[in-house]
Amino acid sequence: MFSKTTSNNFKKYGQTFRESSPRKSHKRNNQLIVIDNKTIDGLLYANDDIYFRVEEGIVLLLIANESDFNSIEAFVAHQVVQIYKGRYYNFISITNRAKMELSSLKSIDQKLHTLEKPYIYKPITSDVFIDEIYSYYYVVRSTNYYFPGETHDYFELTMVDNGVLYTKIDGKRYTLHKNDIIIYAPKQFHTQYTDDENSCSYLTIVFDMRVNDMEPFKNNVFRADREIYNVIEEFIKGTKDKEKYYHDLLVVNLQKIIISLLRNKYNDSHPLATTPMQQKFESELLDGILNYINENIYSPLTIEELCKRFSVSRSSLQVLFKKNLNVAPKQYISTVKLEYSKKLIKESKYTISEIAAICGFNSIHYFSRKFKKEFGIAPIVYAKSFIS
Repeated sequence: MFSKTTSNNFKKYGQTFRESSPRKSHKRNNQLIVIDNKTIDGLLYANDDIYFRVEEGIVLLLIANESDFNSIEAFVAHQVVQIYKGRYYNFISITNRAKMELSSLKSIDQKLHTLEKPYIYKPITSDVFIDEIYSYYYVVRSTNYYFPGETHDYFELTMVDNGVLYTKIDGKRYTLHKNDIIIYAPKQFHTQYTDDENSCSYLTIVFDMRVNDMEPFKNNVFRADREIYNVIEEFIKGTKDKEKYYHDLLVVNLQKIIISLLRNKYNDSHPLATTPMQQKFESELLDGILNYINENIYSPLTIEELCKRFSVSRSSLQVLFKKNLNVAPKQYISTVKLEYSKKLIKESKYTISEIAAICGFNSIHYFSRKFKKEFGIAPIVYAKSFIS
């Protein structure tokens, strides 16, 4: 996610003004430029303070300090922006086209400093488009069920709810257990059957979809983790809804299921609890730990302390946080402490040293280092932004 030029992170590169600022007094050398590029090969050097305002469209400002112009940060241009002398900068148009006015007391240096590799803007678009849901149904199959097979021009998702289902895709056999999902791609011949010991119940969704790459869907058994299972439940609830836009919600939830399956193929997923009782236990345990962290945010909390207090092993604690919050417990504690420190800095009641001590950091240097890594700005600089 990009920051705006009005954010605190931008203060080391420049500042912003509202329309009422005395910007016109700086308009000695003016340029009106139109950009439509999504890539830059280099950065321009600001030999004097540069002022600019976006007249049309949305512009991404790429900027770096003089000491390391390959360490680029990106900001969405907002209000009238001043870039300090000695910075390296360039622009990308997020929209199809953008118009900008630049001004400087001196002539604006257009010398390009070539980057080691181009900076490429990646637009926020979707690679998955659900065009239409044709049908959805939940079926229960007894033992020795056999479907001889078919091929068709659309996608078909099957998720096993209970039992065991066997399927063959283009002659290769797959075994699906509870919470397993398989997607039959267009033109793939597939059969389904059960054995003489296990019945099976499953959800099937038939739909039309446009994707940039079909291969990840083919010949893969996916696993419904906690996140996907929750979305599937929302999809099922939505099938019973007849209010306005319920079709839209069905499409959105199916799209989310597909995207989550693809993400989990390349990332660690969040396993489901084995039983409802285990899920309830995990939720209560996590709530207790999070409450304890927030109540003791001012003390130097350790993982060992949490493990001892809540009678869990270190590995179990790691799994609990990763599964439910997708973050390590140590990182969660650090983030909560740093967010609390921001609140204290805004109140301007304590020095930075006092705030570091209040939040349980062993030294102001360690606190400052963690704060800057988390928020991209030193705590002393952040504090100055609240001084009138």
